[in-house]
Amino acid sequence: MRGMTVLAAHALVKRYGRALAVDHVDLHAERGEIVGFLGPNGAGKTTTLRMLAGLVRPDDGRAEILGARVPGTTLRRVGTMIEEPSFYPYLSGRANLHYAATLHGGIPAGRIDEILAFVRMTHAADKRVRAYSQGMRQRLGLARALLHRPDVLLLDEPTNGLDPVGIAEIRENLRTVARGGVTILVSSHILAEIEKLVDRVVAIQDGAVRFDGPLDDLLHRVQRRTVTLRLSATDPSALRAALADDAVRGDAQRAAGADGPGADAADGDEAVRVRVAHEGVPDLLRRLLGAGVDVTEARTEGEDLEGAYLRLLEGDGPPADAGAGPDAKTESDAGRAA
Repeated sequence: MRGMTVLAAHALVKRYGRALAVDHVDLHAERGEIVGFLGPNGAGKTTTLRMLAGLVRPDDGRAEILGARVPGTTLRRVGTMIEEPSFYPYLSGRANLHYAATLHGGIPAGRIDEILAFVRMTHAADKRVRAYSQGMRQRLGLARALLHRPDVLLLDEPTNGLDPVGIAEIRENLRTVARGGVTILVSSHILAEIEKLVDRVVAIQDGAVRFDGPLDDLLHRVQRRTVTLRLSATDPSALRAALADDAVRGDAQRAAGADGPGADAADGDEAVRVRVAHEGVPDLLRRLLGAGVDVTEARTEGEDLEGAYLRLLEGDGPPADAGAGPDAKTESDAGRAA
């Protein structure tokens, strides 16, 4: 049932030489919850996951699984897929799973076929893993993590190498597993991927937690950012005149600090660029249409949801309620293993 904390990190710290890779990280996840662990590459996600899985000993703090300190016997109830999964390349996918089942013990013979079907790998089960694509290895890695019916899943970038269809299939797999009561902590550096899967996120930057809360709260903070909107129209002069009109520009563009449109002369295509509050883009386009401007192109440049999220972390610092750790920063990123 929800409400029971089954995974927790308490002020985890990990140093590599003089570099502070993980800086007093606190996080938790409840039974059946999917928590997104967000951050750019090198933020400390993988190192944190490795400490939760008992693969790396923290320099300070503690990790707990099902109320017991890590490392301990409760790790047998954890499925992991941390960094790119490794297999015996000369064995088939099925044989690799047989070997994993033997090592773990207590896994029914029919479970291997069941889990291969679940991750849609039955067709490739008897091929040698050396012939697998990266996406196929990712699927087999997820199958191995789920083989012993764990209570907790720790997943590090599980959709690497998958095409959009494969990503959607893995996403549905994880939702199905969570509905069965499995707690999932899934890391990613791609906000657009995580937002389709989770309700709560923990965002980490420079080894420290910058945000811990509902996804909607983070998206609201991100969407308050401004974007550069590139506009083209059948009549560029009418577009410029409309954008200079205060009534057309509206509150969203004024809030972005834009006094008027600006052209990029290097383009040579008479495109116009304006700074607009992210949430005000639809309203601005409606106003242009109402002013009789025939817009032929409208797209944001250099700023998508992921980019805005990264700028939010790098530029704004932690929100007041983010649960961030101490402000100590590393002198160098050298040696960081995340």
